[in-house]
Amino acid sequence: MKPNYEWKTAMNLLKIKRLRKGQIKLIQSLMNGNDTLTIAPTSFGKSAIYQIPALCHSDKLTIVIEPTLALMHNQVQTLKDHDIAADYVDHLRKPKDVISILNKAQKGKLTFLYVTPERLRSKHFQEAIRETALYMLVIDECHCITEWGYTFRDAYLEIGSFIDSLPKCPVIFACSATILGDKQEEIINLLHMHNPKTFRMNLKRDNLILMKKDMTGNKKPLETRLQERFKMMAKYVKKYKKNGSVIIYALTTNYVDAIYNYLSDLYPGDVVKYHSQIKPDKLKHQMEMDFLTGRKKIMVATTAFGMGIDVPDVELILHFNIPISMTDYIQQLGRAGRDGRKAHCVFFYDHNGDDDKIIASLIKKSAENPKALAIMKKNHQQISEFVDSTNCMVQDILSYQGQEETKSCKCCTNCAKNRRGNK
Repeated sequence: MKPNYEWKTAMNLLKIKRLRKGQIKLIQSLMNGNDTLTIAPTSFGKSAIYQIPALCHSDKLTIVIEPTLALMHNQVQTLKDHDIAADYVDHLRKPKDVISILNKAQKGKLTFLYVTPERLRSKHFQEAIRETALYMLVIDECHCITEWGYTFRDAYLEIGSFIDSLPKCPVIFACSATILGDKQEEIINLLHMHNPKTFRMNLKRDNLILMKKDMTGNKKPLETRLQERFKMMAKYVKKYKKNGSVIIYALTTNYVDAIYNYLSDLYPGDVVKYHSQIKPDKLKHQMEMDFLTGRKKIMVATTAFGMGIDVPDVELILHFNIPISMTDYIQQLGRAGRDGRKAHCVFFYDHNGDDDKIIASLIKKSAENPKALAIMKKNHQQISEFVDSTNCMVQDILSYQGQEETKSCKCCTNCAKNRRGNK
């Protein structure tokens, strides 16, 4: 069995010099054995909140459920860089490697095990975990339970049943930056949390400058409209990319491929891409790691990349198309400026219906599931209202998250327009 660490030793292992007051409250809640749910802004340091208590109970296993492979790989690599016993199980692992990892967990030689919710359905995994001393179960980005559970990832709805099947209930920690007020109780109930302590932090990010660009083509042909988007994208990359990183999001894999090819000509050897259709998986993983480790500075991706990814120097987030939902948009904004420096976040929109057609096709795929259809239509309505709003963009985002903000940011696109209009 591995020895437990003291709180300060755990901080030193994670290279954390100081904790925020809010982080200390949450850590103490977990150390006291409370099921805990928190809504905290991106870059708040939610990983440290569960990693410190886990290290203080490192003779037992902490399982972390992540929504994406990119996030899982990123977290594990960071822990391994600090010589902390962490690993992950995904579909790329060979069966013999999975067996070896689970054996290490059973013998108390692993502190962290990262998985996706789908892994909890594996009978072999269930049997192994029942024979493992378990300290905590973490559901990172827990808004996915209600955002995705009813649409395309119903494994999220089965986490509570998995917890009930364990011989001893672990401490449960659920966290996200984008839990709506009316979803909080639903998440608590679906996870079967017991009298959880809940914490809501100030979600405002002062170092992000939010911008939107109208790419309506005034009856120009589609090909011309697309050419103008590509040129405008290149202009923003040139303007705001200094020494840091850039992430560009697009709605479809075809758009990602086209943007990747376009930018590769402008920034040869510095561009990678990420989406579900990249084959082989080894190539996708290599490009992902090239970006996460800073070897390459421009990532072009679908929404499959980005949630929770911690690349400190992202100085530009650009949405080539309008995001599919406000939740996706807020999560993707959260990748910017994590080192505290100023960062720009731009999204393109149009009134030609170009993006609407793409989203309509995505919604159509959910037509067989009435609940999924209703959720996706509501999501699109919310993002459309945000696009057309003339209010401060920061105020609108915080309102969506259930936080009222009386002061405008004074620097977003809408604030700049309102300021000019008042002169």
